[in-house]
Amino acid sequence: MQSCPHPATETEALFSAYDYISGETFQIARCRHCAQVVTLPVPADIGRYYPAGYYGDKQGRRFPALMEWLQEQLHAWRSGQVLRRLKQPNAKVLDIGCGRGLLLRAFQRNGCDVTGTEYSDGACRFAREVLKLPVRVGLLHELNFPDNTFDVVVMWHVLEHISDPRPMVAEVARILRPGGLFLVAVPDFGSPEARLTKAGWFHLDCPRHLSHHTRESLSRVLREAGLTPGWVSSLAPEYDNFSFVQSLLNWLGARPNLLYNWLRGQSAKVIGGKPAYGSALVTVLLTPLLGLISLPATLLLAVLGQGATLTITAVKKSPPPERQ
Repeated sequence: MQSCPHPATETEALFSAYDYISGETFQIARCRHCAQVVTLPVPADIGRYYPAGYYGDKQGRRFPALMEWLQEQLHAWRSGQVLRRLKQPNAKVLDIGCGRGLLLRAFQRNGCDVTGTEYSDGACRFAREVLKLPVRVGLLHELNFPDNTFDVVVMWHVLEHISDPRPMVAEVARILRPGGLFLVAVPDFGSPEARLTKAGWFHLDCPRHLSHHTRESLSRVLREAGLTPGWVSSLAPEYDNFSFVQSLLNWLGARPNLLYNWLRGQSAKVIGGKPAYGSALVTVLLTPLLGLISLPATLLLAVLGQGATLTITAVKKSPPPERQ
């Protein structure tokens, strides 16, 4: 993992955050040089913070069938939206950090020539062995894709796993052809949900999330790499309602991400042990009420551009024509 180049002594501590999986505490801090919000310290061995069930069970499932179906429908819609903006058949698509490969498969079903990347064999096993998708293992800069190779590059909730996003986005710009699109989605650290719940925010997820982004900070990183932000969305239904409920439960003092762990498949649990009676009771009693509140609240926040997630589609501008 690539660390922010600025030392911890040059950062401003914002608050401490507890990792609900390992039980360790980290600092959320803002770099005084580049203003990037990061998790400190950056773990030397990030792999140990991803338990065996993190990527789902042997069939690649994380959640109940209805939730998995909803995610599949949303990925089909997103891939279609990108390709309508691209207006090019048989597009070459790269999904960086493709995970289980569900979004990559949606692009493939739309007739695209697809490639995925992942950090480890375990992370992409379902995509490779079950979905039969071509996935390369390694960090992006190690894979040496040629310049101007891809029509679309995707980083769907992946950029936050990198402490310094600038070298990664610069590499994306290099391998993206002029006129190509970069679809990037991250949790929105500037959202009201994040500002209210702070260390209890569901999407904080330190230390797996090493950088934390706002619309302004992400747009700045994109422009520095020569990418022009275009379509922006604050709506991600598969995340928004649940994040609203779980973040407020965390903020109210329930065991962090207890509901999230309950909803994961039996082989995809990420925290063990029995929760305290009080946490379980609070979670059971408040979840229905918070769920009802979340429906209008998250929709209103998304309409106002203040949702807990942020999606930007940026374009790599074509170079000016050479003078004759």
